[in-house]
Amino acid sequence: MPLPLSLPALNPFQCQPGRRRSSGSEVSSAKCWKRLSLDVEPGHSKLVRTRLPVARTSIVNQSIADVLQLNPNEVEIIGVKEGTTDMTFWFTDPERPGGVQILRYRVRVGRDATIDRRRLLEYRELEAMINEMFPSSSIELIAVADKLIIRGQARDAEEAANILNLLRKNSATLSQIGATANLAVQQGAAADPHPGSDPLPATNIISLLRVPGEQQVLLKVRVAELSRSALRELGLDFQVATQNFLFSSTLGNAGNLFALLDNGEIELLLRALSTNSYSKVLAEPNLVTLSGRTASFIAGGQFAVPTVVGVNGAQGTSTSFQGFGTQLRFTPTVLDKDRIRLQVAPTFSSLNNDNAVNGIPGLNTRSVFTTVDMREGQWLAIAGLVLDQQNGSRQRVPFLGDLPGGHVIFGKNEVKRDETELLILVSPQLVHPLDADCPPPLLPGMEVKEPTNAAFYLHGLTEGRPDQDHRSTALPAQRTAVRVGAKQAQHQSRTASQKYYLASPHGLSE
Repeated sequence: MPLPLSLPALNPFQCQPGRRRSSGSEVSSAKCWKRLSLDVEPGHSKLVRTRLPVARTSIVNQSIADVLQLNPNEVEIIGVKEGTTDMTFWFTDPERPGGVQILRYRVRVGRDATIDRRRLLEYRELEAMINEMFPSSSIELIAVADKLIIRGQARDAEEAANILNLLRKNSATLSQIGATANLAVQQGAAADPHPGSDPLPATNIISLLRVPGEQQVLLKVRVAELSRSALRELGLDFQVATQNFLFSSTLGNAGNLFALLDNGEIELLLRALSTNSYSKVLAEPNLVTLSGRTASFIAGGQFAVPTVVGVNGAQGTSTSFQGFGTQLRFTPTVLDKDRIRLQVAPTFSSLNNDNAVNGIPGLNTRSVFTTVDMREGQWLAIAGLVLDQQNGSRQRVPFLGDLPGGHVIFGKNEVKRDETELLILVSPQLVHPLDADCPPPLLPGMEVKEPTNAAFYLHGLTEGRPDQDHRSTALPAQRTAVRVGAKQAQHQSRTASQKYYLASPHGLSE
C-alpha cells in the first residue's frame, strides 16, 4: 500500500513575483518554487496528498522514477531503479499572482533493504541445511553485492563439488568445478533458495572452499616392453654353364628359371639362414602437479615432415614437426585423504626406418588413455599386451620343386616369428616440497668424475672413480688447495649431520 504524504506549505519568501511591463501590467504567471527531497525504494511507491490541486507534473528521468496522478489532490511516486532525478509539480493557486505555484522535488531511489534482508535470511537457512547434510564439512554463505561467497572447509574434493552443485543454478562435473577448491574461482550463477517465490537478483558464486591435506600428486609410470623375433630361410641358387649351354636357378633372389648356350662353369649358392633378435624398452617418467590440474611431460625429439600443397597449379611446401620419445599427460584428483582419481595418457614412440616413406621415418608407438581410482602408493597395470605373430612362406619351381629334395634346389622356404610383451604401470603419491635445511637428493651425474692424469694416460680411462675429485682446468699447483678446501667443507657438513653435495668454490660435486 502506498504511504500518504502531505506536502509542506510553501514559504512566501520563495515566491518570485512577475516582472512589470512598461504599461504597468504584471506578467500573467508568478513563479513560486521550492526544492525538497523524497526517498523511494525500487519497486515501491509513495502516495502524496496536496492541499492545492495539481495542474501538471513532470519528471526528468522516468527510468529511475515515475509519477502517476490519481486525482487533483493525490499523486503516486513509483521507484523504478536506483538513482536520483528531479520531479516538478504545478499547483493551481487563485490567491497567487498568475494563479500558479511550482514545487520541485529531488527524488532519490535507494537500495531496497527488504531484498538484502530476504537474501540474508534465505541464504542463512540454506547454509544450515547444507551443514546438516554434510556434517564433515563446515561452510558459510556470505552475500556481498551481486556475489555469493562460499567460505569454509570441505572434507574432500568430491564433497566440495557436491556442495557447489547444490548452490549452482546449473550443476557441473568435478573437473569443471575444480578439484582443489583452494582458490577463489567464479563458479557461475547461484540457484534461488526458494524457487516458488519472487526470484532474487542474479547472484554469482565465488568459491573460497578449502580442502585439507596434501594436494600435490607425483605420478610414477613404468613402460616395459620386450620383443623377440626369429627368422629361418632355406634355398639354393645355382648356375651350370658349359661351352654352349647355360642353366641357372635364382629363385632365392629373382624367382625365375632360364637356359642359355654359352661357355662357362658351375656355381652354387646355398641360402640357409637363422636369425634371432630382441628389443627391450624400459621408460620410467615421473611428473608432479596439483590436484585438478593437467600436467604434461615429453623427453625425445622431433623430425620434419614436409607437406606439398598447391593452389591453381602453384605448389608450395610446408613443414611440420612430429615428436617421438616418452610422453606423459595426466590429471589427478584427490578424492579423499589418500584416494586419487587419475586421467592418465602415457605414450612411448621410437623411430622405425623400415616404414620410411620418401626418406621420412615411421614410428613405433605404444599409447594408452584411461581413468582409474587408486590409493596412494598403490601400483596398477593400466595396459598390457601379449603379441605372438608367425609367418611362413614357400616358393618353388612347378614340378621340380615338388620332387624329393627339390624344395632345397628349386625352392625357397622362410619361417618368421615375432613375440612382444608390453606392460604399463602407474602409481600416484602425495608429496610436499623439501624443507630448506634438507639435503638435496643424489642427482644424475653427481657420481661421474673426471679421470686423473694417471687413470687417463696410463690406463686409458675416460671416467674417473667416484671418490676421487680431479680438476683438469686447474693448474697442478692449485689442485691441492682446491682438494683440501673441498675435504674441509665435507668434514664440516658431516659434523653437522648433514651431507651436502659441495662443489668447492666453483661447483665441485661430491
